[in-house]
Amino acid sequence: MVDLTGYRLTFDDEFNARSISQTGAGTTYADIRSEWRYDANSDIGFGRSSFVDPSSGYDPFSLQNGALSITAVPDRTASGFPGSWESGLLTTQGNFSQTYGYFEICADFSNDPNAWDAFWLLPNQQTPDPNNAGGHQELDVVEHYGNNDKGVYSTIHTTDPQNGIPWQVNRQVYSEMPNPSGYHTYGVNWQADKISFYVDGQLAGSQATPSDLHSPMYLLANLAVQSTAPASGNPFTSSIDYIRVYSNAPNAVAVPQGRVSSPDGRDPGLYGATVAAPGSTTAAAGSKSNATAPSGSTTPAQPAPCYCTGTRILTERGEVLVEDLRIGDVAVTASGHLRPVRWIGTRRYPGLTVPRADRPVRIRAGALADGMPARDLWVSPDHALYLDGLFVAAGHLVNGRTITRGEPVADLTYWHVELDTHDMLLAERTPAESFLPLPGLRRQFDSGKGEADAGATAAPFAARAEDGPELQALSRRLIVRAGLSVDSPGFGDLLGHLDLCEIRGGDLRVAGWAQDARHRNGPVCLDVVVDGAVAATTLAEVYRPDLAAAGVGGGRHGFDVGLDEPLAPGMPHFVAVRRSVDGAVIGGMRVDATGRWCRAQVA
Repeated sequence: MVDLTGYRLTFDDEFNARSISQTGAGTTYADIRSEWRYDANSDIGFGRSSFVDPSSGYDPFSLQNGALSITAVPDRTASGFPGSWESGLLTTQGNFSQTYGYFEICADFSNDPNAWDAFWLLPNQQTPDPNNAGGHQELDVVEHYGNNDKGVYSTIHTTDPQNGIPWQVNRQVYSEMPNPSGYHTYGVNWQADKISFYVDGQLAGSQATPSDLHSPMYLLANLAVQSTAPASGNPFTSSIDYIRVYSNAPNAVAVPQGRVSSPDGRDPGLYGATVAAPGSTTAAAGSKSNATAPSGSTTPAQPAPCYCTGTRILTERGEVLVEDLRIGDVAVTASGHLRPVRWIGTRRYPGLTVPRADRPVRIRAGALADGMPARDLWVSPDHALYLDGLFVAAGHLVNGRTITRGEPVADLTYWHVELDTHDMLLAERTPAESFLPLPGLRRQFDSGKGEADAGATAAPFAARAEDGPELQALSRRLIVRAGLSVDSPGFGDLLGHLDLCEIRGGDLRVAGWAQDARHRNGPVCLDVVVDGAVAATTLAEVYRPDLAAAGVGGGRHGFDVGLDEPLAPGMPHFVAVRRSVDGAVIGGMRVDATGRWCRAQVA
C-alpha cells in the first residue's frame, strides 16, 4: 500500500461543486486547451473526439452525489471537428502545477469499447527534444481503453534516447485488474530518482525518472473516443470521484480536504498524509478554495505587505533591488526621512505553485501618475500604497488594464521589508508600505522561523481606506487614466444583471454582465461589494454567447468572479455589484442564515 507519511495534501477536488470554464479563469479547471482550440467553444481533442465547452450547445459534464461525470456523444453541435464525437476534458494549466509528489484519481472508467479515459500530467514548459526525434515530456498516470477494460497503461514520455531498449520496457508499466467494474484509484509517485505507479494503492511498477522530468507539471483528465469509433453510436460515460495531489517538499503547504462523499461508499483515505485545518488561510494553489480566487480579490491567503523580486527600493545609497537589501541599510521614506532596515523576510513559491489568492498585483509604469511607478511595480494584493491622501490596498485599485491581478508567476519570491517604524518606502518611486508585524506573522516566513514579533505592537502608518467617496474618486481617476472611459461626464447608463451568487465549498461566486450604454463595445470596471466592503474589482469583458446572440455589444460583457475569502456560515450576507467609477449598481442579492439566496433592493 502506498505510504504518504510526511506528505501534505496540496490539491483536492472531491467534486462536491462544479468549477469549470473555457479558460480556467476564476475556476479550478479549463475545458479547452488554448494551444489546441479548434473553434470558439471546442478543443480539437484526440482520437475521434473534440472536447467542448457547454457554450457549444452540449454540456459533457454533470455533477451528482459527489462525482463528476463526463459523457461522450456522437457529433451533436456545430462545434468541434466535423464528424468527431463530443466529450470533455479538464486541465489545471495555469492554475495548479507541482514538481514531484503523489498524484491520484479515483474514477469509474467506461467499459464501452470506444472509450479512451486518461489522467495525465504535462510540464508547464516543454523542453525541446535535443535529438530532434519528436520527443516530448508527458506522464500518463493511467490510460484506459474500454476494449481492454482490465488493462491499466501507465506511460512515461521523454526526450531521453532509448539506447536500443524498447519503450515498453523502460517507459511503461502495464497492469491488469481482476474486476474492473466500479471505482478504482490510479496514482503515481513521481520522485527525483524514480516514478512509481499504483492501482488501488498497490504498486504496479516503477521506472527511473528521465532527465527531462524535473519541472512543475499540471493535471489533465478526460474521456476521449478512440479513432476506430464509428461516426454514430450510443453515448457513454465515465465518472470521477476525486483528484488529489500530495507533496513531501519541505515548503509544501497543506490544503483542507473537501467533504468526502464517495459515490460507492468507499474511500482509501489520505494514506497517512496531513491536511490543513478547515478554514485554514494557508492553502496552496489548486485547492478548491484557492482555485476559484478572483483576479481582483483584496484578501490574500497571506495578508502581509510584500514586494516581488526585482523591485527597486530607494535607500541612502540609491535605488537597490529588494533582494539585495541588507539589515542595517538605510531606506529613504516617501516623506524624506531616513529609517534603518531592521528585518527582511521571504516567502517562496517554486514553479507555478503560488496560490491564486496570493498572486501579485501588477501596477504598470505610469499607471498612478506621470513617472509613478517608474517601472512596473509588483506587490502582494494586500500591500498598501499612499495615493491621493489615502492608504489603500493595491487589490482595491485593479482596473483590468493598467493595474491587474492574477497573472501566473513562475518561481515567485515575496520580500518583506521592516523598518524601525511602519512607514512608506519608495518602491519604483511609488509610496508603498513597509512590513507591519502582526502577532505570529513573522514566524510564517522562510527567514522568520523562531523570531519574535518584537514590533507586533507598532502602530500602522494610517487607517486603510476600504470604501467611501474618496476611494471611489481615486478608483475613477485611475480608470480614466487607463483609458477605459472618456472624460467625465462621458459615462452612459449602466446596463446589466447580477445573474448568480452562490457559495461553493464555503467560497463565494458572483456572475453576471454589464455594459455602458454609451460605450457599448468597451469593458466596464466593476466592484463586488460584500457586506458593505469592496471585496473584488473586475472587468466585465468575458465572452458570453448568449449576450452576443442578444446583440449586447460583441458579447464580451460577462463577469464571473470567485472570492477566496469564505463567508461566515450561518449568518446573513449581502452582495452588490456596482460600476467602480460612479457607484451605479446592476444588482444585489442576500443570503440568509439557512443559505437561501434572494434578490435584494439596492439603494
